[in-house]
Amino acid sequence: MQLELKPYSACKVLIVDDEPISRMLLTSILEPFVTCISAASGNEAIGQCVAHKPDLILLDMNMPDIDGLTVCRTLKDSADTAHIPVVFVTSTIDVETENMCWEVGASDFVLKPVTASTLVHRIKNHLQGKLRTELLKKMTFHDQLTGLYNRMYLSNEIPLLVKQVARDHSTVGVIMIDIDFFKLYNDNYGHLQGDICLQKVSELIAEHARRPKDAAIRFGGEEFMLVLPYTDLNGVKKIAEDIVAAIRSESITHYAGKGGMLSLSAGYAVRSAVELQDTGVSSLIESADIFLFEAKESGRNRAIG
Repeated sequence: MQLELKPYSACKVLIVDDEPISRMLLTSILEPFVTCISAASGNEAIGQCVAHKPDLILLDMNMPDIDGLTVCRTLKDSADTAHIPVVFVTSTIDVETENMCWEVGASDFVLKPVTASTLVHRIKNHLQGKLRTELLKKMTFHDQLTGLYNRMYLSNEIPLLVKQVARDHSTVGVIMIDIDFFKLYNDNYGHLQGDICLQKVSELIAEHARRPKDAAIRFGGEEFMLVLPYTDLNGVKKIAEDIVAAIRSESITHYAGKGGMLSLSAGYAVRSAVELQDTGVSSLIESADIFLFEAKESGRNRAIG
């Protein structure tokens, strides 16, 4: 897992202005070091944020459909876009307008006509802050060996996800996954090869966390879990069986495994998110864990729920 700041060249800045000349000018200033995308209206800007997740937004104050303040407030009210820094571009600024900018969640503002060097330095400073925060979050919430989420993420972020799913009156599924006879694998092939095995299994599990809200977590040792919001029992069952089949198809040699190959056991369960708000996500994990135990007791290399 790489723990380093994303370079400016990999950053996207959304430029929002209803005047084509202004968009072209700002793009010409910033494109030497970042990737620029643009929007000509407030509604288009909101759509671009949802679709492309820019690293920063350069937002015109006055636009014909939705003014910049409303756009900023809308973005800050959504969990998916609240973290994106917003820098207002305005031709005039008084105390009242300045206060309104801060109140809706703006990070900064620059005055028209824009001074190129000032704009570049301010954008770089705000990108640095965002990238450092993202790196710190990655270090806090990710397992260093596998790159999957860790128990800290499970404790801090999954309850927030459950609340969001509960508001939509939907369900949350959990799959608990264990590598069969992994201690024997480690003892026979060594810990270095064991780490490589854990990384391979992690990659296969992560490939099945396809949607933005899905979460692949290293639960501990050789045990993993997959949290699947907005998924019914049939959907969770299919993903669990697909993961077990995926590692089987890799044909990784394991002298103590079934047929001399590495395999996985999985248990899965689904609950209403509203119910989980009362009982806690641990009750869902316990249910999936019971089915995982059944999968192991009934011969391993299978998924039960």
